Amino acid sequence: MKKLWIIPILGVTLYANSENRSESLIAEYKNMFNKIGEKRIGVEDREIDALKAPFVQVEKKKTASKGAVEQKSEPPFVLQAILNNSAKISGKWYPLHGEVNGMKIVSVRNNYVWLKNDEYRKKLTLGIKNEKISIK
Repeated sequence: MKKLWIIPILGVTLYANSENRSESLIAEYKNMFNKIGEKRIGVEDREIDALKAPFVQVEKKKTASKGAVEQKSEPPFVLQAILNNSAKISGKWYPLHGEVNGMKIVSVRNNYVWLKNDEYRKKLTLGIKNEKISIK
């Protein structure tokens, strides 16, 4: 007979504990949502603008040997766009047969441009095709 009384009392106790637990979870979540909704104070724009770039470019110093002649290297050509018979190379538009730093534009195709001078030819390609990526 005692066993029959213990089971309902145990059930009521467990149910009351689960109700208290769910109410405390709801209160905890409401508290978290209230904290998320509060206005956050960040850094002012002028402070962000005053920051220096975090990336540092290290320049290697070349030591000149005796009798060596210092050579000037021109910046590399970068083909950025092609439109009709014009090409945007290193930020400037050039027409077909136009001249880019002493080199003449000989040919303009869909994705490349040929440059030529008296010494050599150079092919500038628009973008690099990645063989590992395929779009179907």
